[in-house]
Amino acid sequence: MQGVIDLVLVTAGDVELLYRLQLAAFMPLYEKYHDDETSPAKETLERITEKITAPNSEFYLIRFAGKAVGGIRIRHGQSDIMQSDVNWISPFFVVPEFQNRGIGGKAIRKIFEMYPETLAWKLNTIKQERGNCHLYEKCGFVKTGTEYAVNEQMTLIDYERTCF
Repeated sequence: MQGVIDLVLVTAGDVELLYRLQLAAFMPLYEKYHDDETSPAKETLERITEKITAPNSEFYLIRFAGKAVGGIRIRHGQSDIMQSDVNWISPFFVVPEFQNRGIGGKAIRKIFEMYPETLAWKLNTIKQERGNCHLYEKCGFVKTGTEYAVNEQMTLIDYERTCF
């Protein structure tokens, strides 16, 4: 893959761009699974604005060769016991035309470098999306065994990566 991957902190001026990218990335999955309650494709511009201003959270644009191609949000202290050294990734996305180019893996590795104090990373993804599961496993995440049925077609599965 040619091109540099950069993560740029989202500002209020980036909200509409982030919204368009998120919609483009998640709409194909929404059309496949019709997950009205969980799909980021159904989030409003106002909800995304809330996410970028939320405490204990950073939202980054993923740039490939200078072009915004996705986003990744990190939430701190979001574990069951609110540990400050446990981070959640949600959402994480690359628009379809830039998928399968190694961008996602590089973005995740950059996040690991940016948060070296993290003892554990957590996320969930669609169990039926084998490409997503493969990416996370390639980045060192393992299935925790926890699953949530969203509807008859879709199940979310939890992953964790420990860093100690």
